[in-house]
Amino acid sequence: MKRILWLCCVLLFAFAGCQNKVEQVQVGQLNDYKDPAYGFKIKYPKDWKQLGTAGKAVFAKSQEVVDKIQVDPKTGEEGAIVTVKVIPYEKKTPDAIVITSKDEMKQTWANIEMQPDEQVTVGSKQATKVSYSIHVTSKTSITGYQIFVPGDTALYNLDFVGYGDQYNAHALVFDSMRTSFELPVVMAKKSDTWQASSNLEKYNSDFFTVEYPDNLNFVQQNKGDKDLVMEMRADRQDCSIHIDVFGANKWTVEKIWAQNKGKYKAKNTGEATIDGNKAPWVEYSPPIKDINSRAYFLVKNDKVIRITVNWYAPQKDIYFTAFEKCINSLKLK
Repeated sequence: MKRILWLCCVLLFAFAGCQNKVEQVQVGQLNDYKDPAYGFKIKYPKDWKQLGTAGKAVFAKSQEVVDKIQVDPKTGEEGAIVTVKVIPYEKKTPDAIVITSKDEMKQTWANIEMQPDEQVTVGSKQATKVSYSIHVTSKTSITGYQIFVPGDTALYNLDFVGYGDQYNAHALVFDSMRTSFELPVVMAKKSDTWQASSNLEKYNSDFFTVEYPDNLNFVQQNKGDKDLVMEMRADRQDCSIHIDVFGANKWTVEKIWAQNKGKYKAKNTGEATIDGNKAPWVEYSPPIKDINSRAYFLVKNDKVIRITVNWYAPQKDIYFTAFEKCINSLKLK
């Protein structure tokens, strides 16, 4: 009888252990991501989202997963996050940046434990791996590792982290994303005269998509009180496409145009059609020698989409022509 009771207890504990085991997450289909500012590439699960910004991509199944790990462990959803952050060298060595990053982690998490640095290979690059664990409760930890990959002009910080059992459950996903990471390829300059690349990329926002030559460079902008602010530049700082989005307050494009056109010292005005929508425009000269500008106004879903292009007047056929193609590719949501 005692033997039977002993066997029942063993089976009961074994069953409970099986019940608590978290199932391994399979990789499945992957989406491609190319950072619009720095050009690095990585693949991520199709059912995840990209929740970061240019230069700091954050991949997770939901914002709730991010909040539980990065904001408050008492709320949100258990899961995993992969972050790719670009850290420009700015006269610092890769080793110095790694030390600074580790110090910042210790300041952020008082109860963090770090393992000794490891040397690993990502692609063809020697990289530094830092494993860590953050105690949330007596039984639960946030576990992860960061890999610092040296590039030509910046260090790339890849962070793989999971809440509790989700770290081990996402091991295959982490491995797949890590092996898919690609550093940007730096192309040699072929000519003193800038030409728009024939290779096009697509910028995707909550308000529109737009195609652009892959040799336009994204420049980080202060969002302020706008819903969105983005800018792409050619080889000159004064040759760019600048787009900002803000509330229309239920005004039509005609009212928005009437309100704004007087703010410009207009050389010329006109009306274009962008994605089937009326887009009045004003052409003007900013206080910069040989630079011309044009601002277009669109209204969709009670949002104003203002597109401002700036170009070097002596080479209008190079810059404005390329920018105009971008504008004509814009699709509103």
